[in-house]
Amino acid sequence: MEAKVDPQTIAEKVLELTEQFTQQVFEHPELLDALPDRAALIFLDADDPDFNAANLALAEESPLPDDSERVYIRMQRQVRLVEQVSWAAKIVAAPFT
Repeated sequence: MEAKVDPQTIAEKVLELTEQFTQQVFEHPELLDALPDRAALIFLDADDPDFNAANLALAEESPLPDDSERVYIRMQRQVRLVEQVSWAAKIVAAPFT
């Protein structure tokens, strides 16, 4: 049975994915070359099938202008681990030799 996702959760997730996609476009503007003019972007989360089902249903219910097409954007979270080194100073007695 499909889990129900409330409209507020869908809206928040779409906003989050839109922001992340926009950041990707700033970093990789060539992404825009693959989009047709007047595309209706439908965002999908690679790790959230319940959201995807709800958002796809919402997209199918929404009217689409004749000169537009739906383009599905699958977003996937990528985690980068960065080692950060910091130094700490401490005043000590004369060092041992």
